[in-house]
Amino acid sequence: MTLEETLKSVKEAFVGKSAEAEAKASEVNALSAKVAELTEGLVSKEASIVELSAKLADASAKLAVAEAMVAKAEAQAKEIQASQESVGKKAASIAASVGVNPVEVTPGESAAVAKSDDEIAQEWASLKQQDGKLASEFYTKNRTAILRAAGLR
Repeated sequence: MTLEETLKSVKEAFVGKSAEAEAKASEVNALSAKVAELTEGLVSKEASIVELSAKLADASAKLAVAEAMVAKAEAQAKEIQASQESVGKKAASIAASVGVNPVEVTPGESAAVAKSDDEIAQEWASLKQQDGKLASEFYTKNRTAILRAAGLR
């Protein structure tokens, strides 16, 4: 081979390697841009995580306050219920001190005993058939309920 041919072959090899190097350089640039893009995305995700962590901490604090309020309300409800029972017992002792037989009535019992207007009207009708005098007394006591049941009030 002559020097000129060797130079040509070296030049061709250099041009090929140069094109190859440029291709690798553009590939490296593309990868660098992708790394920068992913790093930016990671930073924004980390910021979102920090923000969500702050919101979670705030919600946890509010939940703790709410749980404390529920516990306080339950304690107050128990306290009120205990005082209602003691008020009923106190009333019973007052009634006993004046010679009346004490009967404690709790609000739940009195609500359960209450009859509807229709039930009162039916009871009055059955009393009318059995005993006129009792029916008359019952009617006097429950007149408004009987009239409501009949649709007159």
